[in-house]
Amino acid sequence: MAVKKSERAGDSGEEERFAELFCEAFGEEKGQFVYLQHPFVDIYGNHRTIGFAVMTEEGKVAFEIDGETWHNPGKVSQDKYVDDLLKQNSTVY
Repeated sequence: MAVKKSERAGDSGEEERFAELFCEAFGEEKGQFVYLQHPFVDIYGNHRTIGFAVMTEEGKVAFEIDGETWHNPGKVSQDKYVDDLLKQNSTVY
């Protein structure tokens, strides 16, 4: 599997499983376009990472695969929720 990890990438079972499923669905050779914990700069100039980035000549797609436990405003602190919204809005920007 050719998924590329950032130096800041941790080991997550969900992320590993996603990489496997991506390669099964699109082929091992397409794994070269997938970046785990890809760095980016948010709208305030802070350095962050996004769960996954798929980058090809046609464009870029960024996404997270964390479940509700990590992003539900009723299950995380207010600060974490606001920070996650900033991260999400920055990737859209």
